[in-house]
Amino acid sequence: MIVRERGTVESVDGARARVRLAPDRPEVCAGCRACEPAGQGGFLLQVEAGDLRPGDRVTVEVPMPGPWRAIGFVLALPLAALVGGAAVGAEWQALQRWLGLDADATALLAALVLAALALAAAAFGERRFRRRHRPRVTHVDRDEGATDSSGK
Repeated sequence: MIVRERGTVESVDGARARVRLAPDRPEVCAGCRACEPAGQGGFLLQVEAGDLRPGDRVTVEVPMPGPWRAIGFVLALPLAALVGGAAVGAEWQALQRWLGLDADATALLAALVLAALALAAAAFGERRFRRRHRPRVTHVDRDEGATDSSGK
């Protein structure tokens, strides 16, 4: 899913531009955390600068992960790892001997370790998604009175 937002370029710093979005953004993007809160109830979003200048009105596309992806990463994957770890720890006698624990303690330890690894994998997957699917400017309405960041 892609959300389109309108905003104004507030500043350009090297290869990144900060776009101020209106405070009345749709509910769908309220929880995506692609923006950072700014004063007066607005939001700031960083995009590639390209040839943007302060004052330009832009349309930005923000890719949003689907809800099933989030459910899978945050709920299903760790839960499956927890249950699988408990089953493996309870039945794998070589692991029990190696750890020097009984079946219940080994099951608990294996479940917690695999669940932690699943949560780490979910965090890694989220960072990877954010790197690959960055917000991008799709349309620019140039403010002819605007100046570039060098003051020209």
